[in-house]
This record gives sequence, C-alpha cells and structure tokens, in this order.
Amino acid sequence: MSLTEELPDVSSASDFTLLEGLYQLTVTGHTKDWEFERLNNAVYERLMSTYSSSDTAGVHAVHSLVD
Repeated sequence: MSLTEELPDVSSASDFTLLEGLYQLTVTGHTKDWEFERLNNAVYERLMSTYSSSDTAGVHAVHSLVD
C-alpha cells in the first residue's frame, strides 16, 4: 500500500486521523509534498473554525512554524 492510499480523506476524517497523517508524513520526511500541504491546511482550517477570532493569535503562530 502506498503512502497516498493510507492518507485520510480530509473532509470526513477525525481530528486525530488528520493529525496522525500529518505526523506520519513529518516522520518520513515528506513535508514538501502535496499530501503534507493538504493535511496541514485541513488541520489549520479546523483549528481556525474551533477557536474564535480573538483567540487566533496562537493558532497563527503555530501555523507559521509549519510553513
């Protein structure tokens, strides 16, 4: 099974599954691939939708660390 087949569908995946996929790509060194970008964006969007705009300063800081 290829790495792409193991990645979750971001629209229906749980938060844990998205984070696990992001972690696995990081561990294997695939941080420059489109799969990593897709999962990173999905995790970021979920964080942004979870926290109010007044609490997003910390989220922006975390996202900038990944970029």
